[in-house]
Amino acid sequence: MSDVVVDPIEEILEKLAEFEFDPLGFVMWAFPWGVPGTALADEEGPEDWQRDQLIRIGEGLKAGGDLGAVIREAISSGHGVGKSAEVSWLVLWAISTHEDTKGIVTANTADQLKTKTWAELAKWHAMFIAKELFVLTATAIYSADPQHSRTWRIDATPWSEENTEAFAGMHNKGSRILELFDEASAIADSVWEVAEGALTDAKTQIVFAAFGNPTRTTGRFHRVCTRPGSWKYNRVDSRKVRFTNKGQIQEWINEYGEDSDFVRVRVAGLFPRAGFANFIPPELASSAQAGRRFVSRLQYGAYPKIMAIDPARFGDDFSVITLRQGLKVHYQVALSGFDGPELCGRVVELVRQEKGISCIAYDANGNGADLDSALRRAPDLPELVPVMWGVPAKDDKHYFNQRSEAWGKMKDWLKAGEIPDDEALVDELCSLDYGYDALFRIQLQSKKDMKKNGGKSPDKADSLAISFVPELIERKHVSAKVRPSARRKVIWTGRIPG
Repeated sequence: MSDVVVDPIEEILEKLAEFEFDPLGFVMWAFPWGVPGTALADEEGPEDWQRDQLIRIGEGLKAGGDLGAVIREAISSGHGVGKSAEVSWLVLWAISTHEDTKGIVTANTADQLKTKTWAELAKWHAMFIAKELFVLTATAIYSADPQHSRTWRIDATPWSEENTEAFAGMHNKGSRILELFDEASAIADSVWEVAEGALTDAKTQIVFAAFGNPTRTTGRFHRVCTRPGSWKYNRVDSRKVRFTNKGQIQEWINEYGEDSDFVRVRVAGLFPRAGFANFIPPELASSAQAGRRFVSRLQYGAYPKIMAIDPARFGDDFSVITLRQGLKVHYQVALSGFDGPELCGRVVELVRQEKGISCIAYDANGNGADLDSALRRAPDLPELVPVMWGVPAKDDKHYFNQRSEAWGKMKDWLKAGEIPDDEALVDELCSLDYGYDALFRIQLQSKKDMKKNGGKSPDKADSLAISFVPELIERKHVSAKVRPSARRKVIWTGRIPG
């Protein structure tokens, strides 16, 4: 009797078919959990929240049987809980365990989709026991069988309110559909509405899952999480996930307070009390640009000139000097590589050129200490206003600290003020998230925290905000006796004085 040769591909296909209604079983079988020499050598499997969701999806589909089922899942969470890994597992399970599955994956931005969501899928595809069965490109994963490459695929598709056709065409009657939204809080309602149109296919296995940090108190993601209806909703607290950075979490709690909106959103997975992203809306900042708005001399000429300085040390950050007079920002100067005494020397030069400056406000914290010392010893300077961003606000019923209050005054000023035609400044003005503390006071994201999360330091925006501090505080005159210094790299924005 001759031996029967078993085709390993057929064997894998038969095994995959066993997991049609068992996403968790698929995940435990398909990846090398605990195998020495692999990236999962020290891992035992999914987190509890991931296991629970995978089980729910499988049980829901199995209960539908031949009639199919519509599974709607929404997860709001803090940072670093494994959302992108869960998305990757669902993609690989869905496409591997049902012939001619179709699907679509999108995220809040094209960059997030490409560099986070799809990059995570690439990592898990590389470890997938049956990866040879499916081709992974930068924009899709599809069957390696040429006869099925168009009908058996899941696409990574950036969304656009002006172009929702890709989502409108997601039908696959009698088979399986997968729709996944990553960082779903920022995805427009119009995209949700079109995507939900695919949920009408009869006798079809349909899984629509949305994941995200709960950053917005409006929109479809907020509604399905707070008023789930036919959606299954779960919240994931970063503190309850074993691999999250507990040191970073404690830093956030120490800096913002446990009941602040920052901790609610980033750690607890709770929605903020009010807005969270974009303290200054993009349209407000861009409408204030020179060229789109003109402020006449009659509107600013009678006001004092205020010089404001946001000092940086070295690295990617810039020290920025701003000159504002009433409703007009005359210019900003960005300086790279200047220490405190050198920055002071540049300030002395500008004061001599400009004339008529009433005061110099500057951040005296941290890196600003050297500048503070140099300015106090410099000759012939106007009144000095050292700024300590972390001190309580004058209006401490509405603002958490002085920085939040100064940004609030700047936000109001932008309704009529004129800033230089500088896209970098506009981007920085719109870059800060905000929330509320336990007393419901506005609390801005810190510069340090913003940089840790991959953002660019808002040096120009902070410099402009400092120019509003003299109007917010009780001022005690600080007089200034150091040498002007050599020039470094200088970037001008606005007009050159003198």
